[in-house]
Order: sequence, then structure tokens, then C-alpha cells
Amino acid sequence: MKYFLFLNHPKGKEIYEMSKEMEEKVRIYFKSKDILETKVILDDKEYKAYIDYELFEKEVNFDCFNCINDCCADSPSLLKEKTRKFILENIKDFNEITKNIYISEELGYDEQEICDELKTEEKRDIIQEIEEETEMCFYGYKRKDRATLCGIHSLCLQKNMTYKEVCQYKPLVCLLWPLEIYIEDDGKSIYITLPDDFTNSFTIEDYYKIPC
Repeated sequence: MKYFLFLNHPKGKEIYEMSKEMEEKVRIYFKSKDILETKVILDDKEYKAYIDYELFEKEVNFDCFNCINDCCADSPSLLKEKTRKFILENIKDFNEITKNIYISEELGYDEQEICDELKTEEKRDIIQEIEEETEMCFYGYKRKDRATLCGIHSLCLQKNMTYKEVCQYKPLVCLLWPLEIYIEDDGKSIYITLPDDFTNSFTIEDYYKIPC
């Protein structure tokens, strides 16, 4: 079993592979709950889904403008080629929104070095250093009121895209946050829940009391 939304994480198996102990906790939990069995399509692929629907009755925040938890501490997904191209074609606007190219320059890098790394993402040395320095996802930013927002999402909105179009560019893990999804090793079945003070014993994000 794996953490589905982190299958494309830059650090690979180190992040998305679940320990046997955690996998056992997930299986015990889902066997103990009333579960909705259905089919779900994610990224154009259909899965058999087991949904912990009762958890969705609990209190959640879902308000990016009034954060109650720290989030977006690093970029949790490699970007699609389409997204990288979109950012590169609009790098000036992206920087005006996030100021992350300016931050990169303060750390000793120039815009071309950032663009070269973005083109392939075969390595993320510069981006990782910037994230460690700022304690933020390279594609995220904080407004003056300290709200954490997504630079990719904001850039899409600046270009007057519909929400459906935004979904074509923004990483799946960010679109579905804070859902926790686990996938069987055969890639056919998924399990969906939310982090809370109980499920934190096996969720990848283990600090939530109220899902954000």
C-alpha cells in the first residue's frame, strides 16, 4: 500500500511507500468503519474506492485565507510538463505574484538557472535550497496578511482560467488537499479519508486536529 497523492513526490519512495505497520493500521481502521464503496476517476483513471464518509461530517477549515495549520512547507509533487511550460512562459507574472525569483536572486541564483531547472525537474537542487530557506513550497507564497496561497493557482486565475482549466495545471495532491488517499500495490483500489486526531496515527500528515 502507498500514499496515493504522493506518488509523484520529488523524494520518491522515501515519501510515498507506507510501512507495514501503517498499512496494517489503515486496514484495521477501514474494516471497523461504515464505508462507501464506489468508483472514482482521478487523473483520467478509474479506481475502486472505499470512502470513510462519516469523517466528512466532522469540522474542517477549508479556508485558505484564514489558515489554522502550517501548510505548503515544500512542493509535494513534480510538475506536469504542461505546468512547467506554463510557468516558464509566464515567469515574469509568476514572480510578480510569488516574488520567488527575487528570493532566488538574493540566494545567489539568476532567473536563467531557475528556468533551466524548471524545464526538466531532473534535479531540484536550487528549488530545494530555496524551499529550505523560505520554509515554503517554491510555487507558494504568503500575502501581506500571512495567508498561504498557491502561485500556480493564482497565475491561472490571473489568466482568467476556469476552475476546470486550473485543475489541468495544479498538482493533484494540492487540488485534493487535505484528503488522505491510500492505494493498493496493484494500483486498482484506493481508500479515502481525512486526517484528524485519530487517523493521525497513520496519515502522512500527522499533525492535524481539524483538517485544513
